[in-house]
Amino acid sequence: MNAKVPDLLVEPEATKSRGRRYRGVSNETRMAERRLKLIEAGIRVFGSSGYHAATVKGLCQEAGLTERYFYESFTNAEALFTACYLHITEGLRTRLQGVLLSMDDDDMEQTTRTGLTVFFNQFKESPEAARILLVEVLTVNKSLEELSLKTLYSFVEMLEMLARPLIEERDKQGRIDSTLLASGLVGSVLYMAARWSMDGCKKPVENVVDNAMMIFKGVGVSLFQMSNKPA
Repeated sequence: MNAKVPDLLVEPEATKSRGRRYRGVSNETRMAERRLKLIEAGIRVFGSSGYHAATVKGLCQEAGLTERYFYESFTNAEALFTACYLHITEGLRTRLQGVLLSMDDDDMEQTTRTGLTVFFNQFKESPEAARILLVEVLTVNKSLEELSLKTLYSFVEMLEMLARPLIEERDKQGRIDSTLLASGLVGSVLYMAARWSMDGCKKPVENVVDNAMMIFKGVGVSLFQMSNKPA
């Protein structure tokens, strides 16, 4: 007679499923790989055809996966679009933070130029990402609009962190609001990127950066003149 195995020694089905390996790759790893495939396909589809023209079937075909695997990671097309948007913005934020971490305090102009080059290169390398970030996110629904604003504020905070020491040094009377100023600079760069993207990013990145630098240099000159004015 076979002895009953104690319940505590029986591996739950859910645990077996999570821990199962296929060709040496765990379930979790394969699921993450499928999720990334869908995100990459979503960027191509949403960024070329637009959010409202996309279908789950078309997204799965682009990813080379069945709909079963789509719903493994996402509840609907909006959820995938949100993941695509976050994937783009988090990648851009990471690259910009790398610029800030390696910045030279004595060469603010070069740091600004490098950051702008990273920003515009993102769109040059992936026009689809540019469309998602600058256009499509505003057409989905209110929740995505709010996410877009939060993302914008996070970039404003990064620029404000860069500019605040200079503002505090030059603006002795406290007339400049660093948050408002950074918001204006980020907004101008975004609209410049949107226009450039609408034209197919035909102008070289270096030219676009030169144009954006005129705005930043103008702010720098104004701050310099402010510091030289008598109180």
